[in-house]
Amino acid sequence: MDSHSIRRTMLLVVSVALASLVVGLSTAAPADLQNATLTCSDGTDLNLALDAASVMQLTDAVNAMTLNPAGDPPLTCDVASAPLLTSSASASGGNSNFDYVVGGGKAPNLGCFGGFPTSFGLSAHVRQGDAPSTATGTFNVGSPAPNVSCKGHFNSKVDCLVVTGTYAHLTAQITQATGQFAGLQGTEIDVAVQDNGTPSAIAPDMIGDGNVDPPVPCMQGLDAGGGPTFASQPVTNGNVTVHDAM
Repeated sequence: MDSHSIRRTMLLVVSVALASLVVGLSTAAPADLQNATLTCSDGTDLNLALDAASVMQLTDAVNAMTLNPAGDPPLTCDVASAPLLTSSASASGGNSNFDYVVGGGKAPNLGCFGGFPTSFGLSAHVRQGDAPSTATGTFNVGSPAPNVSCKGHFNSKVDCLVVTGTYAHLTAQITQATGQFAGLQGTEIDVAVQDNGTPSAIAPDMIGDGNVDPPVPCMQGLDAGGGPTFASQPVTNGNVTVHDAM
């Protein structure tokens, strides 16, 4: 065999090897997405495609809401997951098609006198690509049940949500208020949330709320100190997950 034939043979072998590698890579697409359904007592019913870590984070957030009931009736949610999707079904690469923020726990300075830690429950979502003002969901604070730190509660309905990475900002209108929150019906509020990971993370999740005046959905509000609302208070005994569908 002359040198030209050897060279052609080597090139053919290399080409076949590269083609096999490319085929192998293309057929190794992620197949670790799960069908997950988020349902809540406010009528939320979302069908999601999430990786295992996101399903676990969402489950932790829902459990935290259950352990720290807020509102009357309290907001409750549940997560049901199904077997793994096939690689062809997971072509979205983990995109759930919804931006969402879900969770519960306790945090100080959520409207209670004296800054006592107060229970909260939160579930808000908007379809990726839709206007933030099409968001729906619920944000509840406090409980009508007697407690030492904060007597009273409010329920509110979400009317805007913007998610950027692990940060979420939403607005909502208060529909019911009692005790220390009496008289707030009809008030537009905003809530800022920073998701810093699982409950075992070094830095806790953060949350803050304020008033929006004039009461226009999606507007930036002001906190009790008169500054722009931001996620300034640590979430204790709870967990919040923020998901950016990107």
